[in-house]
Amino acid sequence: MIETKRPPQNIRREIVGLPVDGAELALHLWRPRGPVKGAVFYFHGLQSHAGWLWEVGPQFADNDIAFYVLDRRGSGINGGNRQDLPAADTALRDYITALEHVRQAIGDEVPLSLFGHCLGGSFMAALMHHPDFTTRYDAAIFCSAWLGKLHATLDEEQRRALAAETSLDLWDVGLKAEDFTCEARQRHFIDNDDLAVRQLTHRSRAVLLALETLYMRPERELPPVPAAYVSGVKDPIVDLDDARATFVRMTGVHGDLIQFPTDRHYLFYTGVRARLVDWASTFTLLQGLDRDA
Repeated sequence: MIETKRPPQNIRREIVGLPVDGAELALHLWRPRGPVKGAVFYFHGLQSHAGWLWEVGPQFADNDIAFYVLDRRGSGINGGNRQDLPAADTALRDYITALEHVRQAIGDEVPLSLFGHCLGGSFMAALMHHPDFTTRYDAAIFCSAWLGKLHATLDEEQRRALAAETSLDLWDVGLKAEDFTCEARQRHFIDNDDLAVRQLTHRSRAVLLALETLYMRPERELPPVPAAYVSGVKDPIVDLDDARATFVRMTGVHGDLIQFPTDRHYLFYTGVRARLVDWASTFTLLQGLDRDA
């Protein structure tokens, strides 16, 4: 069974319409009514969107953490083609704008963690290496993210062919609910989620490769902030050995490897959810204490 905590207290749920380059994107926020002691900005995966965090957001807010999730273009309640990802630079500039908004909203003194799940971790890593991303963040958490997947599974010739791909033909992403969770109600939600992305255009895979290239062949060093790669002991979707090796290359001595006792992919839909939220909350809040020391 999924762990339960005390009922969330005094949680404010908001959806902000964020104007970005001719579009308005949904920025979801769960905020404690009391003082905000920390903030987490969440990068959702390929299939998911902010609606998958309906239990997680209140738990972060109950820990005095403001929890933000941006629905990417074409994801969640945003408009746009759900099967066709925006160009890598467009998506990253959306995140740059959103994180500038978040930092302004929480102020300079509140510690801010970036949290990327699955494909969201690849968007996050690309953003961290983007030359125009200058918003200060205090920690980075990669969760069940297969960092550098296309570089690991395609040879150089195949990557060149993919980079030139312009086809609008659809590719089945092949994600199964039982790989995400053992919980029947969560599997039912995933299988019946009308907003979930289940297919991508072939040219969208070229976008994913462009994102990977930003951090697999970096032109910018990362700031020396604490980072962690969090996963279950096994993952039916991610090659954890390869993902962790990429994470260690990126973060060096600033990175930690954390495991929780589950063999499913989406940790927030397993029995470790509450412990993961509490760990991520503490990891975030500690950065504020370290800065004050």
